[in-house]
Amino acid sequence: MLHKQIGMTIAFAVVWLINKLPVKITRFIGNILGAIGYLLAGKRRRVGLKNLSLCFPEMSNNEKNKIIYEHFKYLVNSALQYGLLFYGSPNQIRKLVKLKNFEYVMEHYEKRPIILLCPHFVGLDMAASRMTLEIVGYSIYSEQKNSLVGDKLKEARLRFIKDKGGEVFSRKEGLRPVIKRLRETKRVFYYLPDQDLGERDSLYVPFFNHPTCATVNVLPKLVQLTNALVVSVFVYWEDNQYIVEFSKPWENYPTDDLRQNVILMNQVIEDMVLRAKPQYFWLHKRFKTQPNIERGSIYNK
Repeated sequence: MLHKQIGMTIAFAVVWLINKLPVKITRFIGNILGAIGYLLAGKRRRVGLKNLSLCFPEMSNNEKNKIIYEHFKYLVNSALQYGLLFYGSPNQIRKLVKLKNFEYVMEHYEKRPIILLCPHFVGLDMAASRMTLEIVGYSIYSEQKNSLVGDKLKEARLRFIKDKGGEVFSRKEGLRPVIKRLRETKRVFYYLPDQDLGERDSLYVPFFNHPTCATVNVLPKLVQLTNALVVSVFVYWEDNQYIVEFSKPWENYPTDDLRQNVILMNQVIEDMVLRAKPQYFWLHKRFKTQPNIERGSIYNK
């Protein structure tokens, strides 16, 4: 345990030092490390390529490899920027992360609950940190294998809002505490909907060209339980900064058709992915759960 603590202390110190470098130098380092990661992390590279094959069967192998190669660079760069999440000043974060169309949120903030639907793009934590400089809300985290990393991430997500009532709940607690807080405060819930959590509370619906993507069906139910608005959040890297782009609140959502509600959510995510394919998180097993086959076996082929 002691050697892990020492290792993590050194890792956090390195991230802190990198945080002091100009963005262009950090990106240069990140691009080199990302290229190395692409070459060495063969298992994860193959997961990414399989996901692209399922989503875009017509895509050439060269194009798929190019997207995953670029993704590794974006992913490593985002990891290096965690120094800002842990130690950066509000001014540093504001400089690196810009909010676009944020008025769509502020028009309703603390007047009606808002669900900020943010898919898994590499800059999602930077976006969350930037938003906590302006608003207070809630999110859910998954337990990390390394508790030191988990504690540090949780601390970072609460840096600017803990004393204002912001909270981060464990996935094990479910959505009840989130629903309770949204009803009480009419603030925001930062919701990441696009991971395979198994068949429970999921429907098999299309994601791009793969017809059976196990997709959580929670969003429409959450809206009904809290009378919340849904605002989708697209986070992307452009011109040496992150842009956090907010949509107008969704209209006429949800309908009485649960399946169509979930399909619509996936279509919104698809539109964002098409705008920044290499920045979407392709390396997790998005299609791990499939009907009538062993969980995860789709990645064995």
